[in-house]
Amino acid sequence: MKKVFSAILILLAVSVALTGCDFFRSLAGRPTSSEIEAKREVIRLKTAMEQAPEVRDTVPAEVQAKEETPAEPVQSVVKEGKKRFYIVMASFSSVENASKYAERLSSKGYKTEFLGFKGGYTAVGICGTDDEEEAKVSLREVKRQDFCPEGVWIIDRNKR
Repeated sequence: MKKVFSAILILLAVSVALTGCDFFRSLAGRPTSSEIEAKREVIRLKTAMEQAPEVRDTVPAEVQAKEETPAEPVQSVVKEGKKRFYIVMASFSSVENASKYAERLSSKGYKTEFLGFKGGYTAVGICGTDDEEEAKVSLREVKRQDFCPEGVWIIDRNKR
């Protein structure tokens, strides 16, 4: 039994040594080292474009296209102090996904607002108000809807 266990450990060690971490990262759905390096290169080129506009001619077209797309969705972004309380329906790392979700909520009759968070996350908020009790009532009503996700909550924009 010890020999079988030792053989399995040796095979596991050899497989890790031969395939590297990228194999296990891809199994876990995480980016591989080549994908991370490609992302670093895009960031480096964008930074170079910002610092020296004459570099723009040397930057690949797909990086330029990404740079020229608007970062904010068409709908208004919540400015500091616009409303105090919002019901946060969902948060996205992609502004495009936040926009799609906001469109779905708008089709249900809700006025949506985008709330920026640290780390580049964009939350979709509804039922903006300055009255805490009104926000709590709205939360109870939204939770009764069939499209409401489990993790909805109220954010107080003054408590950061």
